[in-house]
Amino acid sequence: MNTIASKSTTVLITGPPWPHSGTARVIENQIEYYRKRGYTTVFLCVPIHCSYVADYPEWERIKSGINELGADRTFFAAINQRRFSREKYLTWMRHAFRGTALDWIVFTGGSADLTDEAVRALHDAQVALVHVNHIFTLGFAQRLLRRVVRSGLRVPVILETHDVQAHLLTERGDINPWTHRLDATRRLLQSELTCVNKAKVLVHCSVDDFEFFRQQLPDKPHVLSLPTIDESFISIVKAARPSNEPIDLLFVGQSTDPNRAAMKWFFEQVWPLIANRGYRIKIVGQVDMKVREELPEIHREFGSHFVGPVAELAPFYRAARCVFAPMVSGTGISIKTIEALALGKPFVGTSKAFRGMPMDEIVQVGLEPHDSPQAFAEAIARNLSNERAAAQASCAAYVKLFSKPAAFCSRDEALRLATAP
Repeated sequence: MNTIASKSTTVLITGPPWPHSGTARVIENQIEYYRKRGYTTVFLCVPIHCSYVADYPEWERIKSGINELGADRTFFAAINQRRFSREKYLTWMRHAFRGTALDWIVFTGGSADLTDEAVRALHDAQVALVHVNHIFTLGFAQRLLRRVVRSGLRVPVILETHDVQAHLLTERGDINPWTHRLDATRRLLQSELTCVNKAKVLVHCSVDDFEFFRQQLPDKPHVLSLPTIDESFISIVKAARPSNEPIDLLFVGQSTDPNRAAMKWFFEQVWPLIANRGYRIKIVGQVDMKVREELPEIHREFGSHFVGPVAELAPFYRAARCVFAPMVSGTGISIKTIEALALGKPFVGTSKAFRGMPMDEIVQVGLEPHDSPQAFAEAIARNLSNERAAAQASCAAYVKLFSKPAAFCSRDEALRLATAP
């Protein structure tokens, strides 16, 4: 995009107070993109639960993480308890007594207040665009535009979807605080589509989200912007000293149900096929605690492979000959897969490890999913016997689909659509 914004022009970026590593990477990329295009970036941290009041005890920890996103300025909103208590019933009436659990979360975010300092700063800013992360912070952004921003123009809104939240709320079994019952997925989806349709442009982080929302809202502009990896992290890994122990196979995972299921499938179905090869395996991250608690027999037998949480991932990635992802479940797009590709590591994954990615283009550069235990085991052996070719395929996939130039190109398209008359 040739047009560079004036430094007096500001982009407001909203996001929740708990961005997990994947969401945080996406928001960091957004902030870097807008700064490269000449905008001043202001990140607004929006609470989406009524417990996030001004004296919430976890604010300092939250602020420490959010301040690392790299925005020019960062402000934190807190729930206004008086407004929340007063308006929760008025909002229920505005939804004709048919509001959903999703509507409740959007309303909750909208009841948050910024500090007086933040309000004064935004009054003085020349706001060109609002970039909303998660539908849950959309209510806050709309109220902000009505009551705080004074640009004199209609400010366009880009909404980044981050999964289909109606499906996630159904899977979690979230209770509707108004009805004290579960909402039907159909009603949750209707609420979600009504909300996201208020944005001018929709940006999606995965092919699955892109196809889903494009089918549901065909008249709305949609842009696919796949996540990229921070170049400083790549540099740190490449400059790091390898861990003391050699690593043939590396898995990095947090304490989640999909990671637990992945470990169960791998050790029960795949490992017996390669156990006699002497591969040195390391499982890094809090998935160790998940397996220890919920799969005690597997942990007793294979506990020596589990490292647990570490202060620095770089030495482990540096030492790894191959990264594997035996995922059998999961939603959204796998940042850990993209991370392995960015580092040029030979990679073996199932279809779920490549979820949300354009598989036709992945296959074109020489990567493919392996869903049977036999195919997965054979791919591991093949990659470790021909590391150079496997590494080249990973690099080619990253450059083509997930690199910063690819990400910025798609964000240029979203910005063009949003700012067009």
